[in-house]
Amino acid sequence: MNSFINSITSPPLQPLCDSQGRLNPQAVGWSSRPVVHCALPGNIGRRKRWNHWCITTPHWMLAMTFADLDYLGYGAAYFLDLDSGKLVSHTQLRLLGRGCTLPDTPLESHEFCANRLHLRADDRGSAVRLTAMAANIGGQPLQAALDILRPAHLDSVNLICPMGGRAFHATCRQLGLPVSGSVQLGGRQYHCVPGQSFASLDFARGVWPLRSHWTRAAFASAGGIAGNFGAGWSDYSGLSENALWFGGELLHLEEPVQIEQSPQGPLAPWRLSSASDQVELTFSPRQQHLAYPKIGPFYADTRQWFGCFDGVLRGPRGEKVPVANAYGWVGATHARW
Repeated sequence: MNSFINSITSPPLQPLCDSQGRLNPQAVGWSSRPVVHCALPGNIGRRKRWNHWCITTPHWMLAMTFADLDYLGYGAAYFLDLDSGKLVSHTQLRLLGRGCTLPDTPLESHEFCANRLHLRADDRGSAVRLTAMAANIGGQPLQAALDILRPAHLDSVNLICPMGGRAFHATCRQLGLPVSGSVQLGGRQYHCVPGQSFASLDFARGVWPLRSHWTRAAFASAGGIAGNFGAGWSDYSGLSENALWFGGELLHLEEPVQIEQSPQGPLAPWRLSSASDQVELTFSPRQQHLAYPKIGPFYADTRQWFGCFDGVLRGPRGEKVPVANAYGWVGATHARW
């Protein structure tokens, strides 16, 4: 497995594909900084590109998706009041990816623009201005204006792996980004809680098989403590996206992390564990969000739970690091796309 250590500011970037759209073997592997240029030539109709932002606070959460699936552009925003359980969402589809502007690297601006939903991320490298406008989301207008910091010392998970046949995927997971600002929903304004509000970015580019599934869990808390765990899409490669952050520095986990929910009900707790005891966490959901965008024979059946993580991690020197009331989510998707 390749492991890169140079920064995106150290050119040249490694190409993800050759000129025919085949995965470049030299790009396969992981790094703590983005070092791959993710242009996707060829493979018309099978390419998948998306940027997904999730804002977590102790009282509310906001998710925004910018996606271009070649034959379809997809924009989505959903807002969840964790205290009341109120959830509003709006999804807009556009044929042939119209209205969706997505770059080939993770540190660039991106946008989804449609008549009833406008999402934009102005990326300046060390900071991102994230805005959302929807005239009618659950019967009320929504406006979001959020300022996200990307500290220079903060690592990210960057993984490129084959998925069998001609399929492959590249991702950049950025977690624990401090965020400030507010969301206006109807007549109520929701503010970020200083020191307890974080943004995450899932930058994804690839050529996917027709049927796929994946599970992902993520959280962030004060002190630069965060975790990202996943399974499904990377299983064929033997590579891992599992990682922990301590003070913003990334510790990549080669071993699997089991993500299992108790069978008692939709809001039953989850257990996350690894064989080496590097990860021993309980996730307690407070709310669940279901999404099923569908067009013709294609769909993405997604279930996402929001809540708190508690437990113990082991740091880079084997020390125990407690996790208490760290906000985050678990998500599971089955797709035919």
